[in-house]
Amino acid sequence: MALTITINDEHVNLATGQNVVYLSTNSTGAGVYNFRYLMELTYHVEDSGSPVTKEISFTQQQNQAGDAVFNLSEIYKTIVTPQITPSTSGDPSGGSLGIKGVQKSIHNLPTIVNTVSELYTGGLIDDANGLEAFRGVANVLTLKFYEYYATTPGGIPEKQTDGTGDDTKSIYLIWGRGQEDEGVILDWLPYRLFNDTKKFLSGNYFVKDGKYQVYLGKDDYHTFAFLNRFDLYTSSTPKFLYIEYFDSSGVSLGDLACENDSASGGAYDATLDDERFYLFCGIGLSNLQKIDTSESPYTGTLPDSVTGGRSAIKYYDVYFSANASGAGTEYSATYRFNVETYCDKYEVSRLAYMNRFGAWEYINLNKKRDDVLKVKKEYVTKPLLMQQVGLAQFDRDYINTAYPPEVAKQGMMSTSVAPVQSFTLFTDYLQDFEIEQIKDLMMSPQIHLLDGEFAKALILENSDMKLKGEKNRGLYQYELKFNFANPKYRTT
Repeated sequence: MALTITINDEHVNLATGQNVVYLSTNSTGAGVYNFRYLMELTYHVEDSGSPVTKEISFTQQQNQAGDAVFNLSEIYKTIVTPQITPSTSGDPSGGSLGIKGVQKSIHNLPTIVNTVSELYTGGLIDDANGLEAFRGVANVLTLKFYEYYATTPGGIPEKQTDGTGDDTKSIYLIWGRGQEDEGVILDWLPYRLFNDTKKFLSGNYFVKDGKYQVYLGKDDYHTFAFLNRFDLYTSSTPKFLYIEYFDSSGVSLGDLACENDSASGGAYDATLDDERFYLFCGIGLSNLQKIDTSESPYTGTLPDSVTGGRSAIKYYDVYFSANASGAGTEYSATYRFNVETYCDKYEVSRLAYMNRFGAWEYINLNKKRDDVLKVKKEYVTKPLLMQQVGLAQFDRDYINTAYPPEVAKQGMMSTSVAPVQSFTLFTDYLQDFEIEQIKDLMMSPQIHLLDGEFAKALILENSDMKLKGEKNRGLYQYELKFNFANPKYRTT
């Protein structure tokens, strides 16, 4: 007796993709009653430094052919969720107090853990961050499959084990959006970092002169995400993140290397089997400025220390390299971060949103912004006491004391005030790649408005986009209306 299991356990799974498992068995005939297929799924509920797991189980009846199909997407999407805070296990005091690391927005990497700056962060958040709401964008699952039946007519089904362990599968899962044109097996080859054509999981909207182009301000925070080296993709080589700064004439101003290592919050291990197979990394100039180059994973020059300071940097190139000098083989495509000087006529609104792989993307809008405060009030009516003529002097004095004629008398009283703060952003005329950004922004489960080190959650009210047909394609402006998910003014 044995199970035959068909499942995608050789590649990363997207939570809402085509995630199915087919089960068949040769257990038939005498001695098999009330047959079911049993699946036990175990996943992590704390970070890999001190793993804690949770197990759930499901049973499925045989279909007419004697097989069963589990739709795992319905299960997966409850396990992984958007990542909004970095993994921060450890004590920021150095370990003496035994407390968790300081919580912050993931956009503000590096995280300070045990007084060490970690520019990389794993894909599963700590329990201290509120797992009930956000479990983290990546998880490693263990799936065990069993035959489940009774050996006597009318008996109670029991789990059948053969002791071989062949019915156990490991699944590397990330939050993400599946697409219609994708089958069960996704092609992750473009994202496995082992040559100069491979891509990060974010920043892939626009290519110019052979480099992916990203736009940001000199003080902006920015992250990117990538698939790490782990036991499924042992050929990946994201060893050193290399950054080189340039001035407006294309002259190099210095460089910085950040090793993908446990000391920097990452890992470089072909046998890696935890959530660090998916990593975020801080890459904005404000992120890089916060690292400490006296620590072993970091070598080179911080942005503010180049000749002319941070303002002299007009762009910087980023890629993974074999070594800290950046020389030799490149193990990813090159991403050019263009440092923009925005028009001071309008306020710059920096929005962060998630793409289909759960990686954070960013867009700066530098056009008109309208803020609106709408207040809804509910009232009750209070009777006014009339100042009647003909009352005795004592009665008139008594009434006027309680209701003086010179004081406003409130006939209606507000019992609740419900303010709603919203704002509308207007885009410039958008190019094709910027339209793709707006599409992703509209489908993102999380949108943040970044203001320095602060991130505010937004709700996008727009629900449709109108695009011209391909033969009559034109540039578009868009009006994006947002409400604050956590309003500044609370209902009273």
